[in-house]
Amino acid sequence: MTDPTLLAGRYRLLERRDRAGTSWRSRDELLRRDVTISEVRLPPPGPYREWLLGQIRAAADLRHPGVTALHDVIPAHDRFWLVMESVEGRSLLQTVRSDGPLSDERAAEVGLRVLDALTAAGERGVHLAATPDTVLLTPGGRVVLTGVAALATGDGFHDLGATLFTAVEGRTPDTGERPLPTIGDGTPLASPSTGSFGPTGSGPLVPLVEELLTAGSGHRPDATSVRLTLERIAPGPAGHPARPGPGGSAPIRTGTTSRRTLLVVAGLTALLVAGGLAFWLWPRHAAEQAPVAAPVALPTAFSRAPDPCALLSAGRLAELEVEAVPVRKKNACTWRSSGQPKNLTYILEVSAFRLPSGKDAGRIYASFLRQERERTTTGVGLPLTIVIPPSPVAGIGTEAYASEGTNGLTYYSSVVFRAANVVTVVQYQRGIGEDGDGSTRKGVRAATRWVLEKLAREE
Repeated sequence: MTDPTLLAGRYRLLERRDRAGTSWRSRDELLRRDVTISEVRLPPPGPYREWLLGQIRAAADLRHPGVTALHDVIPAHDRFWLVMESVEGRSLLQTVRSDGPLSDERAAEVGLRVLDALTAAGERGVHLAATPDTVLLTPGGRVVLTGVAALATGDGFHDLGATLFTAVEGRTPDTGERPLPTIGDGTPLASPSTGSFGPTGSGPLVPLVEELLTAGSGHRPDATSVRLTLERIAPGPAGHPARPGPGGSAPIRTGTTSRRTLLVVAGLTALLVAGGLAFWLWPRHAAEQAPVAAPVALPTAFSRAPDPCALLSAGRLAELEVEAVPVRKKNACTWRSSGQPKNLTYILEVSAFRLPSGKDAGRIYASFLRQERERTTTGVGLPLTIVIPPSPVAGIGTEAYASEGTNGLTYYSSVVFRAANVVTVVQYQRGIGEDGDGSTRKGVRAATRWVLEKLAREE
């Protein structure tokens, strides 16, 4: 006789796993193993219901160590019971509430595992919830998304940002941007936040978290850039399971912009004013405008300022017809050609400045762009003719602008771009009033590409 206390004649519901009563610790009496059973109520017939059914079908084929496996689906009149792998551990939210924030390194490890799971699910068209409530940390070191039952409709990268925020801050963010993701019956997947939005620490994950949480979905960093940043912060080799252990110490808190930050900003502004202006390599006609080359995936955070003197190799400098030994300045390096007629003398200058966050760097970048649009003279007071007005350029770092100009004696071509919390200036000039053969334009095009490729390998 069928046991009336068993679901589908084989699954025994033992105890609730959540207050809403939609998830149960259960026992598969046929296979004699523990499972988790979640209830998903079906919406009324229509497009969303069809989407949800398609998601469940796709999730049934998803097998990944970072995602709870879906073993069985039991249909009912107005709901489904999803039978899933039982994973023992605590959610990220439970962990930080009990043990405090994770270290930046441990948080980056968790972020990498979550990114792996989201990528694997996305390849099958499955949208998973990756919130602090659904990221499970097991005693054996696994990081597992338990949100298969939720099949969330939220923004995965925004959720990843919220997860990283919670890991390093010890609380959930309150962005005010959108409601918390929910399961099919409208039950919230995460508890409401009581904290304010915005990381309060100064660790290496802060710029990445800010970009994931504050940028519009069309302007967030891509998966490759996110992975580069997390791999640079995580202590172990990429691809290894996250190591178990308690949360790390809380990051140092800072309430105001430091005097050192203000000095860096002031120094960068002075450098650009003294150097004349920044110029780009654009062709003469707008229809031909293009980025340097195919976009380079850059880190979404730099924990230290790049050394501008190390961004170009001796071989690359030779191609630009300048000597390999630079004149080093604070945050900048200058290379010159020697023994050449004035019209064949080139000067290359590269500057790189690290700001505390992407927001700080973005504000500095915007102020430089405004200054360039208003400039009419060089740093030594010579009248300046703008050949190509400074304008934003797509495909270079997070944002970039460029222009060209001449004072009648020297022709400049440069680019200013921001990559997360670093602002970089690449300027190439020639001792001639016009760039008739396009040599400065071609040179800065090549130099910028090489600098981008080097920055992609920084740290």
